[in-house]
Amino acid sequence: MSNDHTEPRLAFAHGDMSRRDLLQGGAAIAAAFGMDLHQAALAQDRRAEGLKETRPVNCAFIGVGSQGTFDLKRALSVPGVKMVALCDNYEPNLKRALALCPDAKGYADYRAVLQRKDIEVVLIATPLFMHAPIAIDALKAGKHVFCEKMMAYTIEEAKRMARASIASKRILQIGHQRRSNLIYNHGWELLNKAKVCGKVTHIRAQWNRNGSWRRLPVPADTTDRRWNWRLYKEYSQGLMAELGTHQIHVANWYLDEAPCAVVGIGGIDHWKDGRTVFDNVEVVYEYPSKVKLNYTSLTTNQYDGFYEQFMGTDGTLIVSQESGGQYYREPTAKAEDWMKDPANKQTGARGQSGLKLDPEATKKLGGTGAKVGEKVITGSVAGKDDYLLEMEDFFNSVRTGAPVACGWKDGLRAAVAGIRANEAMTKQMRIEIPATDYIL
Repeated sequence: MSNDHTEPRLAFAHGDMSRRDLLQGGAAIAAAFGMDLHQAALAQDRRAEGLKETRPVNCAFIGVGSQGTFDLKRALSVPGVKMVALCDNYEPNLKRALALCPDAKGYADYRAVLQRKDIEVVLIATPLFMHAPIAIDALKAGKHVFCEKMMAYTIEEAKRMARASIASKRILQIGHQRRSNLIYNHGWELLNKAKVCGKVTHIRAQWNRNGSWRRLPVPADTTDRRWNWRLYKEYSQGLMAELGTHQIHVANWYLDEAPCAVVGIGGIDHWKDGRTVFDNVEVVYEYPSKVKLNYTSLTTNQYDGFYEQFMGTDGTLIVSQESGGQYYREPTAKAEDWMKDPANKQTGARGQSGLKLDPEATKKLGGTGAKVGEKVITGSVAGKDDYLLEMEDFFNSVRTGAPVACGWKDGLRAAVAGIRANEAMTKQMRIEIPATDYIL
C-alpha cells in the first residue's frame, strides 16, 4: 500500500502569531474593503484553540508508502497523537514507517487493525482503488477517518463512504489540504466578501510538470503495476484524480457550486511505456452559474507551474500553493485607495496594477510608515506546511467536534468532477453531470 507524495509544500516564516495578531496584521486588500474579521484568521483561531486540547488520541495509519510516510510525519507532529498501529502489505514500507514509531505494532492486513478497540482514528494513504473499502470498514468499526484524495475510485464508492460516515456518526475528512492553507482562505474571502473580481465568469487552472510520472527503478520484490499503480486504469483515475481534483476542489469551494457539464481531450501521446491513463489532459467544465473552468495538466512541460486563476468583470485573482497569490484590477474597474502605493506592487501582462497577496501583510495605514501590503509581522503558522495544518484541523475536529476542514461533500464534488472528466475524454464527447451525482 503505497501512495507517492506528489505535492509541493508552502512554508511560512517562523514565529508565533495569535488570532489577534493575525487580525491586526491581516491582508491589506481585505482591510481596504473594511473587513473586520478574516476567514484565514478565524481558521487559525480554531486551530490554535484546538491545539490547547491535547488529550491523547490513539491512531492507526494504513498505507505508509511515500505519501503515507509524509502524512505520518505530519500527524506525529500534532500534540497528543499516538500512533499505535501501522499497516502496509509491502514490507519495506512498513519497516520504514515502524522506524518512525517504535511503539507501534505493524500489520499487513488492515482488517486486523480495525479489530483493535483502543484505536480511535484511522488515517488512509493507500492507492486510490483501496480508499473506499478501507474507509468504509473503518467507519463501520467506529473509527474517525482521514483519507487522502481523491476520495474514491468511483462515484458510488464515494457516496458509500459518505453514508458510512453519517451512519456511524464519525468524522470523515478528505485530504484536499488547500482548505487549511491561509493564502487560499484569504483568497476565498477576497473573491466572496471583498468581491475584488466583480462577477466571476471564467477560471483557468493548471498543474504542469516535465517527467514521466513513472517511479524507477521498480524494486525486485514487487511488480511495475503495484509500484506504478497511478499509471494504470484499474487502480487509478490518472492526472484528473491525483492533481486535478485538488484544483477543481478550490474552484468548487470558491464558487460554492459543482460542475454540471464537462468536455475534454486527453491522450497517451508522449510516454509510450505501457501506461493506460492519459499523460496530458485538457478539460473545460461548465457550472450552473455559467462560469467556465479551463483545466490543463501536462507531463511534458513544466512552464508556469500550477495555480488557480479567477477572472471576473473587475479583476483577476490568482492563488497558488507554490507562489502565494496576486490580484490584478481590470482597467475598467474602479481604482481603490490601496492600489495607489502598495508595497508589493505587481504589473499584469497588459499593464494592470496589482498586489501580491499576503495574509501577514500590514493594514496599519496611518502613522506607522508602512505601506499597504508591506509585511511587518511574521510567522502566522510557525513554519508549518499545509499538510501539518490539515492534520491539526482534523485532530481538532476529532477532539472538539469542530467542523472538518474538508468533509465528504467537498470530497464527493471533486471526485465527481475528476471521474466525469475522464469519461468525457475517453468517450470524446460532452458529458452532462446530473445533479444526482452529488446526492447520496
